[in-house]
Amino acid sequence: MSDDLESLLASAETHATTDVALARRLLRHAISTARMQADDRVLPHCLHRAAVLLLRWHDACGAYALCIEGQPLLERLDDRWGATQVLKLRGRCCLEVGEHELAETLLSEARDRFERMGLATEAARCESLLASAYRGEGNLLAAVHFAGHARARLDPAPTHLLHRLGAGEAYSRLLLARRLKSVGESDGAQQQLDAAAAVLPDPAEVDDASNGQAALVHDISAMVAAERGDGPRQRAALARLLRIARRLNAPDWLGLAWLRLSELRASQGRVAATITGARSAVRQLARTAGVARLAAAERLLADALERHGDSQGAYEAFASALRHDAEQERVQVAVRLELLALHARAEQDLRDTEQTLAYAQRFSNVGYLVASVNHELNQPLASIRLLAETTIELAAHGHADEVRESLRSMHQLGERLEVVASKLAAFPVRENAPLRPVALGRVVDVALELLQARLAQIPCEVHRLREDVWAEADEAQVIHVVVNLVNNAIDALAAQPHRRIDFSCTLGARQVKLTVQDNGPGLPPAVHDRLFHPFFSTKAAGQGLGLGLALSRDALRAMGGDLTARTGPGTGAAFDITLPLAAAPHPPSP
Repeated sequence: MSDDLESLLASAETHATTDVALARRLLRHAISTARMQADDRVLPHCLHRAAVLLLRWHDACGAYALCIEGQPLLERLDDRWGATQVLKLRGRCCLEVGEHELAETLLSEARDRFERMGLATEAARCESLLASAYRGEGNLLAAVHFAGHARARLDPAPTHLLHRLGAGEAYSRLLLARRLKSVGESDGAQQQLDAAAAVLPDPAEVDDASNGQAALVHDISAMVAAERGDGPRQRAALARLLRIARRLNAPDWLGLAWLRLSELRASQGRVAATITGARSAVRQLARTAGVARLAAAERLLADALERHGDSQGAYEAFASALRHDAEQERVQVAVRLELLALHARAEQDLRDTEQTLAYAQRFSNVGYLVASVNHELNQPLASIRLLAETTIELAAHGHADEVRESLRSMHQLGERLEVVASKLAAFPVRENAPLRPVALGRVVDVALELLQARLAQIPCEVHRLREDVWAEADEAQVIHVVVNLVNNAIDALAAQPHRRIDFSCTLGARQVKLTVQDNGPGLPPAVHDRLFHPFFSTKAAGQGLGLGLALSRDALRAMGGDLTARTGPGTGAAFDITLPLAAAPHPPSP
């Protein structure tokens, strides 16, 4: 990135706390400058940096819009790290607006990508964010699990990161303890609080130079200590939180520090000090986008004023808290809808792009298809013509035995042409076929019934599905895909003494995976990388066109699914058919 762009982005970040309008103008100018750069790498990295800043300013939708523009550019540049960082940032945007389910999807994908790249630290950060998503939707057990796993996988790790991840786990356990306490499970609540305290550092061990990260750790330490009745540790953590907030001179951190101090004073019965601190918190938080904390500070102020005997002041503070609560809910719903609309448009654009690329790929393959078909048909046709000419001559001279032999050869060549024609007839994929609930058990049964003759020639031990699972699909196309996979498995197993084909289903939250696995030689890495390329085949010449897997995958993707391959446990190849999950249809009323 050029020095001018770096300067613009740095200036935008500097002015963010003093003049947000100027900071936004600088950011827009930086993006416009990046769009004019000849280097394709400049724009996506500038979009990422700008999105990070917008999210820091609580503009989640603006950040998300830049992310969905920048991620495909990074994917095209094969910048896997950059693209996955943007994917993680999209998850953070969803967390900001309370769209937890979408956040879980994006962050899970980002974690899986980082794991495949061997980046354990980044994967741990994703798991910590996943814990936040599960906390947001109230699944506290899952939140504790992911937060604990994120912290446990990093040993050794930078101290400040371990402290941050430990604080995330402690906060999840704190919320779980409060829930257990509310239902009368005091022992379980105490166990969670003790576990929360165990993963938190001592306030003196936290590096306050990390600013916001340190302030967050101190805030959670203070809350856990308050819940456990550990006054000295609570006061130590709050003192450090206030010190950092004053050094940063940021209204959000100052407001939070005053809010926590006021809560402490309220618990001590110091009404006048609570009122003073709560008013300071309200004054600071009113300058930020943190409406939730502002409402909490106003409710605390209202309670303190009521105890002090100021009913009018208490009423005004409580009414203001209600207004801010309502405003926060209205804004959050609007922002969530805007973000979901952005996501839906991005998904549609992606589908349109994939469809365009698929059509382009098919047209580019036409030449190969013509050449392949020409080779497959011309050779037997030329032989048939030569045999026919020879047969005419033999018949004219009365050589009956030779004529019969020539006719037998022509019949065999005709059968070969019929096989080629049947393969070609099976390939076309129907576009936009209606999708209905399909029983995958029935799909497997029908596919095996169609292959009865083949299985009689090459017997295999077949293990069908134990229970029926339903998917949203075009039944005829899925049956054809399964037939193709089983045919390939039979070919791979033909030379083995013991042949086995297993079917199994795995249920996900929104998808179902049907696996077809054999006990054959498996998939060598060199083959695996080219397996779905059109016209690639491991079979002998004349035994396959190499289009079955490529077009099967196209058919499944058209239904919102996919086809992937791997070497199964032990030996053999495993092909996974992924389809949208469907509910079993209700039986008709009698």
